[in-house]
Amino acid sequence: MSEPPPAPATNSTDAPPPAPFSWPALLPLAAVWCCAVLPVLLYLIHLSDPVLAVEVANTLCLWTGRALLVGGAVTLVGLLAFPPFPAWVRRAVDRVRRSWTVDRGPMLQALKDLEHFETAQKHFEVARLAWIRTDLQLVGPHAARAVELDPSMPQAHHLLGQFLLRVGALPQAYQAFSNAERLDPGHAFGESLLLSARAAALAGRLDEALCAYEQHAASHGGGHRSHYFYGQALAAAGRPAEAAREFALAAADPGQRLPPEEAWYRALARVKRWRYRGQA
Repeated sequence: MSEPPPAPATNSTDAPPPAPFSWPALLPLAAVWCCAVLPVLLYLIHLSDPVLAVEVANTLCLWTGRALLVGGAVTLVGLLAFPPFPAWVRRAVDRVRRSWTVDRGPMLQALKDLEHFETAQKHFEVARLAWIRTDLQLVGPHAARAVELDPSMPQAHHLLGQFLLRVGALPQAYQAFSNAERLDPGHAFGESLLLSARAAALAGRLDEALCAYEQHAASHGGGHRSHYFYGQALAAAGRPAEAAREFALAAADPGQRLPPEEAWYRALARVKRWRYRGQA
């Protein structure tokens, strides 16, 4: 089987693009802020017009109840009729749980140590913990600095690639994953090779992506996510029968409870099978 083409000349140690501002991340804080401000607002209204304060409180209760009712109905329909919805909810809850439960102490200690002595390992540790906490503002700069200080760290290249893929810097992400795979073939149980193929496919470089997917399948087998990614690339390359085969593999019942990420891609593949039914 042919090897993937050489990686492009893009230098993955260049300054990474800034992480996009995440409005959804502010929603829990906004909800808490509203709950804290509302009683104060009602009290101020009460001081000038007690009747108006009661009317405002009744109106808020009425529309809150209606919103909860509509939201509950939409959630129920989604859970029953659209497979990716419950999988998305489960994956989102898992990500929030991990980001909120990880101990910030080691990251803060590593940041403090970096003020006195800079090492690639310390930068990588900060980036790794920030990635778990979904603090993307810290991930990019520290992962890039770790790679700059020690280009022989495949784990730092891989983490930098994950960040770059998340923010849409596809050529740089492909280069970072390729560097990790070159330094440590099969790095992260084939994850670097798989994500390098993903970055290439999203960038429209389908020949490189398909070559890397084939190599990944030959070396590491496949899971629901990898079959789904491969199917998407095959569909984009105009090979619907092969894409249908990969989506069928991605949608297959594993007979056991999947991790949230794999369950999400299996659910997406089940929807794809509706479109490609009869083409496998």
